[in-house]
Amino acid sequence: MRETLLAFVSQKGTLLEPAAMDYLLRQENPLVRLERLLGTFPSAPLVVTLQDMLDAEAIARRAASQASTPAPASVVPPVAASFRRVGERAADHAPDVTILRDITGQSTCEGTIDDFTRYFRHRFQVLGGMLRSRRDLHGALDIAKSRKSTRDVRFVGMVSEVRTTRNGHRILDVEDEADRISVLLPADSPLAPEVVVPDEVLGIAGTVNDRGLVIAQSLIRPDIPVTRSFRGTRDPVRAAFMSDIHVGSRTFLEEKWAKFLAWIQDGDEVARSIRYLVVSGDVVDGIGVFPRQDEELAIDDIYGQYEALAAHLASLPDHVTVVMIPGNHDAVRPAEPQPALPASIQKLFDSSVVFAGNPSLVSLHGVRILAYHGRSMDDFVSSVPGLSYHRPLDAMKLMLRMRHLAPIYGGKTPIAPEAKDHLIVEEVPDIFVTGHVHSVGVDAYRGVVLVNSSTWQAQTPYQKMRNIEPLPARLPIVDLATGQAVVREF
Repeated sequence: MRETLLAFVSQKGTLLEPAAMDYLLRQENPLVRLERLLGTFPSAPLVVTLQDMLDAEAIARRAASQASTPAPASVVPPVAASFRRVGERAADHAPDVTILRDITGQSTCEGTIDDFTRYFRHRFQVLGGMLRSRRDLHGALDIAKSRKSTRDVRFVGMVSEVRTTRNGHRILDVEDEADRISVLLPADSPLAPEVVVPDEVLGIAGTVNDRGLVIAQSLIRPDIPVTRSFRGTRDPVRAAFMSDIHVGSRTFLEEKWAKFLAWIQDGDEVARSIRYLVVSGDVVDGIGVFPRQDEELAIDDIYGQYEALAAHLASLPDHVTVVMIPGNHDAVRPAEPQPALPASIQKLFDSSVVFAGNPSLVSLHGVRILAYHGRSMDDFVSSVPGLSYHRPLDAMKLMLRMRHLAPIYGGKTPIAPEAKDHLIVEEVPDIFVTGHVHSVGVDAYRGVVLVNSSTWQAQTPYQKMRNIEPLPARLPIVDLATGQAVVREF
């Protein structure tokens, strides 16, 4: 039964505290009890504790004894007991925000051929350096030397094209700074289902046949270290996450926003513990972003939209500091990396709002948060079989494996050829947050907490046409001390 319980929680993306495991094994129908407990959480916690179980059972007993009294329809799903810490308030801690890295004030590109050459060379050199530090790529050769080798070869290259033959084999055209070669992934190989996208940098181990074709034996990605744990702060503060507010749209959810404000202004101990609100882009609906957008706008002036947003954020309590990055609907250049909102817009907001670019690496009380709006998910969903807008966390894990937020160049995500590739994930964050797809989710990958922020916009006509169902008005909250995450629904 122990193995069954471990397999079950692993499938649910959570962990089971040893004391909780021992408790379950002493009960009747332990798997049923555990499944019932996880069903009470808005989303699976990183760790299920014994206290969570005891508190959930106490709540169930009280509910059974009060079954004749119906609960209000607006009750928010319960938050895990291990996430509640009575008496700890964000107001007791001064804000500690540092923008560690973003493009703001550093853009130099003019779109010349030299810019593109420099951009891709920087991407190749940085990611290639990460790969060559891997033990399984020790002694890697360049492509020209690999082509002449009669033994097993290891090299690093950038994928220029992915092709599929009539027999179901896949061929990768791979290049480095001096040469290029083709790599075969046989249809009957364990590598056949491996995801590979154009313009990613990866390591390849294999053998060269007499026609100069490499038969791949393994593909190696930069990835992030396996043996890594969440590096939290000592201060008991939390960060909440949202994106895609779309103020100015007729489908902005005013009533849901009012419920959120009422909760964070005068809510429970979780509300009082929130020190930061990280907003990951598309904060307003914008002007002229798509054809006939004016028909869907409640505010048809871009400054009017930001003024309305500033008024909404001004209602937040003093203990909440906002960190805001732009998205593809905001009043900055559409090409990524995007700088912070311009000064003419920033001055509309009060001093509790900190502005950064997209993407940006931000330190909150020493916890490093990689904030990215997430437009490249459009390219991942259209290029990778099995990915969908309903599963953004899968795309986020691919970004970390590739150590790049938008590897596909020339797709749906416009990318500016800066002197440095600011979309490389050079430093491993403690929390990685995206938005854009109007879904929501929390998870963890190799010690990094993953957050996809929810939207505050109802289903749009475009989404209805594409049969896309958003998950609006959910608020992921992460404890910056432990990495534990929950999702509030409003």
